[in-house]
Amino acid sequence: MIVSVAPEVSAALSGGVFAEPWLLDAALATAVIETPIFWFCGYRRCVEDAWFFVVNIVSNLLLNEFIDATPIVLPYPCAVFCGEIFVLLLAFALCSYVVEEKKGANLSRVLLLTNAASFLAGVVYFMM
Repeated sequence: MIVSVAPEVSAALSGGVFAEPWLLDAALATAVIETPIFWFCGYRRCVEDAWFFVVNIVSNLLLNEFIDATPIVLPYPCAVFCGEIFVLLLAFALCSYVVEEKKGANLSRVLLLTNAASFLAGVVYFMM
């Protein structure tokens, strides 16, 4: 079956209207780094892990779009800091609907740990 796609839809998909390819790569890398840490911290239900994976992709795309959009208004380190705070708040708000609290793991601490790990991985990656 051959499907014809309108030129504007094709341009939107290939031209990065949804997100540039590097943004999608960064979002996927972040989710791949953070989800196993989330799992090792005791959140082992498939629904929780899948939801956390999706929340990470969405929040990372929003973070990178925010950082790209604010170079004139905020200096880069300030934009990254404000964006990371936004990511933590968004992830906590979205995860609190699906993720059950565990005895040994506090969701806010786990989110802080996972975000710190991916932030440090990003620093190491971009420094090399």
